[in-house]
Amino acid sequence: MMYTVMIRVGDTRKIKREIFNDSAEAEKYFNKLCERRTDYPATVVFTESILVKKRFRIDKDWEGERFVTNEDV
Repeated sequence: MMYTVMIRVGDTRKIKREIFNDSAEAEKYFNKLCERRTDYPATVVFTESILVKKRFRIDKDWEGERFVTNEDV
């Protein structure tokens, strides 16, 4: 199984992506990225194959729910 962790930045949807074969490593990287805060709109996304499992907003001034699980998508 392939796991992908990526950061989507701003309205242009620029993406930085890392691919993992181990879910534990992917989860660790996802959690590390979620600790960041940015001045611009950005989201950290964790996927399993093509299924989005988790999303986390890292904007400094974000007012809504930061964490979204697969059940909420």
